[in-house]
Amino acid sequence: MSRASKIFLASSFLVSGVTVWGVHYIQKRESDTMYQGVIKDEARIAAKAAASAAAAVLKPITPSALTSTPSKDVTSTAHSSGTPLNTPSSPVQQPAPVRDEECTTCVISPPPQLLESQSKEQRAKERELRMKEYNEQKCLDSRLRNEQGVSEQPTGTRLV
Repeated sequence: MSRASKIFLASSFLVSGVTVWGVHYIQKRESDTMYQGVIKDEARIAAKAAASAAAAVLKPITPSALTSTPSKDVTSTAHSSGTPLNTPSSPVQQPAPVRDEECTTCVISPPPQLLESQSKEQRAKERELRMKEYNEQKCLDSRLRNEQGVSEQPTGTRLV
């Protein structure tokens, strides 16, 4: 190997090594910066809890405060109903499925909820109508091919 090729090889190793080290250094620095945010949040929450505890200690005791029930922990409940924070209070209502006659997708393939609500005869009738339309399209294709003089048939492969 010539001296120039050895220098080029060594310099490419050096550049690659510095690049990998630099990326790891940047990732470590970002990770440390993000962790500092977590530490600051924990300190802020602890300071807020200490301030609220100090305020509770300094609050004068009244007869009504002695008879009232203690407040629930904020982390365990979302509101007075006692529902945990991570669960919805009521199920999400989905809109009713409808078949839009102007939408080609709905005409070709209606929503499954509507298909399930149809009787067996209605589904069979729709299948027959779709098959009839398919056959009409095939006939139209062959008629147009004959009129335009196209002799080759399209291949059976589909591009998806």
